[in-house]
Amino acid sequence: MNTKVNRSFFILTIVIGLIFSSVAPAYAVSPWMEKKTYGEKTGGKLTFGLKNSLLGWMTPWAEARSPKYSKQWVGFSAGIGKGVINMAGGLIQLATFFIPVDFPDIGQGLPIPDPEKAKNPPKSYAPYTKKPNSFF
Repeated sequence: MNTKVNRSFFILTIVIGLIFSSVAPAYAVSPWMEKKTYGEKTGGKLTFGLKNSLLGWMTPWAEARSPKYSKQWVGFSAGIGKGVINMAGGLIQLATFFIPVDFPDIGQGLPIPDPEKAKNPPKSYAPYTKKPNSFF
């Protein structure tokens, strides 16, 4: 290949990587990232990875019951893609659990209700705050 093409491809790859790395933390944070110590973060990441890699195949059925979709089949169809992402992301989180960095950032992952958050739901500080998973 031409040296000019290689250099352009390398620069383009770096620019795209920087754009994606700056956008990901803006919309969602994995639940284990809220922990304080290294042990809590790695334990949370291990649990998060196990949950998403082993139970990610159940995402279509969980998404089908979500009220944000007009019909159940729409949620099920969306859940198929999310299930693949949850399983792949869970495997990566599981393989790198000893490094407390949220990569890949799959947000909340599999929609299994957390009993602790059900007792103490997070409070919004402004009446018109954006949802954590919305892009706009």
